[in-house]
Amino acid sequence: MCQNVGRSNIKVQSPHDMQTLCEVPKFYSTMFSCIIYNVVICSILYVVVDSENSTFRAAVYEHAVIIPTERKAWVDRSTALENMMKNFEIYKVQAEIAGKQNVNILVFPEDGLFGMGFSRAGLESYLEYIPDPNEKWNACNFPDKYENTEIQRKLSCVAKENSLYLVVNMGDRQSCNSTNDTKCPHDGHYQFNTDVVYNPKGELIAKYHKINLFYEKQFDTPPVSDIVTFDTPFGKFAMFTCFDILFKTPALDSLKIQGVGNVVFPTAWMDALPLLAAIQFHSAFAAGSKVNFLAANINLPSFRFHGSGIYSPEGYGAFHYSEKHGGKLLIANLSVVQNSNFITQDIYTTPTYELESQNQSRQFNSYVFHDLFTFVPLTKATGIISVCNGKLCCHLKYERSNGGFENYAFGAFDGLHTYEGVYYIQVCTLLKCESSSEDSCGKPVKTASTSFTNLKMSGTFGTPYVFPEILLTDHGTLKLSSGNSWSYDNGTLQSDRGFELPVISVGMFARDYHLDEDTEPVRDD
Repeated sequence: MCQNVGRSNIKVQSPHDMQTLCEVPKFYSTMFSCIIYNVVICSILYVVVDSENSTFRAAVYEHAVIIPTERKAWVDRSTALENMMKNFEIYKVQAEIAGKQNVNILVFPEDGLFGMGFSRAGLESYLEYIPDPNEKWNACNFPDKYENTEIQRKLSCVAKENSLYLVVNMGDRQSCNSTNDTKCPHDGHYQFNTDVVYNPKGELIAKYHKINLFYEKQFDTPPVSDIVTFDTPFGKFAMFTCFDILFKTPALDSLKIQGVGNVVFPTAWMDALPLLAAIQFHSAFAAGSKVNFLAANINLPSFRFHGSGIYSPEGYGAFHYSEKHGGKLLIANLSVVQNSNFITQDIYTTPTYELESQNQSRQFNSYVFHDLFTFVPLTKATGIISVCNGKLCCHLKYERSNGGFENYAFGAFDGLHTYEGVYYIQVCTLLKCESSSEDSCGKPVKTASTSFTNLKMSGTFGTPYVFPEILLTDHGTLKLSSGNSWSYDNGTLQSDRGFELPVISVGMFARDYHLDEDTEPVRDD
């Protein structure tokens, strides 16, 4: 009798469900033998829960945001709501599609509800007071608790009705008083660029204020830099926004929190080829940090805002890059990463190399995103070459075929990047030059016909925080390489059988956070 009961059709979806079941012994029997069985079967159920949560279903939506024409002058709340609802209605439809496909977590992009380019006054009516997530306010169930929170009410209901975790970027208004807060803005309130998270019940469980602003004079830098994480049955998630990814706080600090194996990343990312295209760097961050990374970008291709993806330590689950204007929902299954294996201490062994003696072309200098790199041209179909800049030396062994007439160069940079942000980087990169001239190496390109059939790249990085980048092209459309065609380990990127498509760039982008200089957020006011 006990065995039959143990095999009954019970669906355990979460540890909470399992705990409830196991705390009710009468579910089986009061017989002694069944009590013993109950103990055993509940122990097994704990294992089943872990097994069932070995994967989860993630989604991101690249949103063609509808931006209001008036963004500089103040507008009333009804006008702001009308404008936001145009974007929200698209969110709602996409969440319903995701819910029907059993998505567990859905991420929408930065600025997706109202766009960018606002003045401080122009944005004010788009903001809502977002309460402390410790309240676990369920705005769908209790819509009248706070005034002027219409968008939060709708978001809460979307999460609840589709039974998923929902991540949305919006504006948070928090009142302050200059008499007891010296950082309080002149108009008596803070305006924060904010990510919010709702659980499948519709409860607000997390909010994060963007720390590193990028030309966002409509928002305030938070007076306290809080690192935010949230827990789900399929792992612990960190949360940060766009420009934040390049800085120790919050990106590195988030990944050092015990148990973090995933990141949700709302972004309004403008491509900066050849090293910082959205799909290129975000996939590299996932691989180098050994986390699942859910990046949702806005879609304004004419302004270089495009490229979203669902990335894992092993490669991409799904990505989207298009020059066409329009939204795109991406869905992929990911393996649960309970704890990132990202290096959490500043102990790093620099690789040693035995290089074959081989004549190579002279070195030259050229700018890559305003940094002066040292380059060596690739002049042969196969070769072993090296190049140094500062304390960084980069080494490359390669074989290439097709498109041999195209100009490629191998470069190094070790220094403080100072254009649109200040941060210390070390970079080894193989890239396609725009033309045959040396000073074209580093300029953005999207087309190529040269295939690399074998490649091994290494560098003497002085930091453990290295992100391996591979950017390919399919007739001008940027693509990524699957994780099956290459590997990265401790400062060495290798592909024994080459990449699926012609190469735009292959490299390792490293951050030495300790050498950063103190800097204010990038602003234009």
